[in-house]
Amino acid sequence: MSKIIYTTGLTGFIGQCVLKKIVNEYDVTINFGRDKKLTVYQSSHVPIYKDFNLNELEAYPSESLLHIAGHYNPKPNGLLEESLLEESNYNFPLSLCSLLKKIGLKKIISTSSYLQLLDLEYQNLYSETKSKFISWAKSEFEVTEVFLFDTFGTNDRRKKVLDVFIRSAILNQDINIPSSRIDINLTHVEEIARSLIDSSKLLPGEYMIMSNNQTTLKALAMDIISLNKTTAKIKTKLEGNNFFKNINSFPQNIYLKTLELDFHEQLQERYNEIKQTNCL
Repeated sequence: MSKIIYTTGLTGFIGQCVLKKIVNEYDVTINFGRDKKLTVYQSSHVPIYKDFNLNELEAYPSESLLHIAGHYNPKPNGLLEESLLEESNYNFPLSLCSLLKKIGLKKIISTSSYLQLLDLEYQNLYSETKSKFISWAKSEFEVTEVFLFDTFGTNDRRKKVLDVFIRSAILNQDINIPSSRIDINLTHVEEIARSLIDSSKLLPGEYMIMSNNQTTLKALAMDIISLNKTTAKIKTKLEGNNFFKNINSFPQNIYLKTLELDFHEQLQERYNEIKQTNCL
């Protein structure tokens, strides 16, 4: 019998890395997009692009969905951006899973943001829409929820804090950070992908992928400045919230260390990539 898994989000930064690995784990991987299209991946074949058709999907039965897709916008500006968060993070997965349940979907492995570990008073619309889907899913399916922290790696185009710091250092520009201590945990996307794929074997429950790369924004900025000769300076002009101190309980950690490079070597690798590809 063929090993088949349903997925969402394989076109995103984390998803692209998952895709490279998951096609070696499953005979067929079917990825669903918000545009009502799907892509069928088979390890030895060219991807097949199709319109969503529930009858055709009966030929590719799977009890599991790895749900990675999500729209990140911590500070939506206006009703249009708020509506996109609701549509992407709640309506889309709810509609998809409701349909897939008709042909046998039983288990959802879903990525969540560590912001969802915070009490409601500290959450934003992004985390609220993600949590709302999880709450619904737990009433309908077996749910394995995997919380992610900050990620980085090759081909990242998301303008996350690590890359912003690196670009500033390369351009000899000031690195602006909050005056207060801000903790951050960084995990390479390769290790995220491996840990996520293995999470499909876990029992339903809450888990997290947290590496040993626990640092602060100030320490991270100092590390990046020290990588190469740069005249960049650290300026403490911003305000910020240290969300880590507001997390009362952390779930079981399923982080798998799979890279030989240590954290500083990973930083250097990313620094070199940005500098060499002129992604400034």
